[in-house]
Amino acid sequence: MWKVGKISVVDHQKGIVRCTFPDTGEQSGELVVIMGRTTGRMDYSMPELDEVGPCLLDRSGKGFYLGSGYTKAYIKPEEGERDKEVSKFKDGSIVEFDAENSIYRIYSKNKIIIESENEILLKSKLIKVEGPQENTETITAKGIIKSLEDVLAKTISLLKHLHSGVQGGPSDTGGPK
Repeated sequence: MWKVGKISVVDHQKGIVRCTFPDTGEQSGELVVIMGRTTGRMDYSMPELDEVGPCLLDRSGKGFYLGSGYTKAYIKPEEGERDKEVSKFKDGSIVEFDAENSIYRIYSKNKIIIESENEILLKSKLIKVEGPQENTETITAKGIIKSLEDVLAKTISLLKHLHSGVQGGPSDTGGPK
């Protein structure tokens, strides 16, 4: 049998939910949440409390929570449209793939962390970085480093620095100031 239920319990440890049925006020047994995949590449996206969706139940009240959909009460994210897959989170963060334009977009209200135990390779015809940057380790370049403006080492300008001990002829100058 199937019934429409409202999520009343989310057990992240077990990966199950329980629903309350508005028509009777009764609570279901444990319901398995239908996920995309559970073997190999695994998906995990549990519903929120008070989410409403169809439940497939056996005689004991156990079964499956099939998910939810958009209604007048639960409006789809404005980013959702044809050829787009969107995950929008409570804080407004978004993971989006636009298949028509072949663009992957990740937007976070706070911080994005990409980790690897070995190496991260960014490969493209052009990599642009907008905004200030900070490195905590040495930068090694295997090519020419170009700057359209100045380069600073601590507070010494590559373009505007002066040298001490300047003399004519084959003498070396002192260090930059």
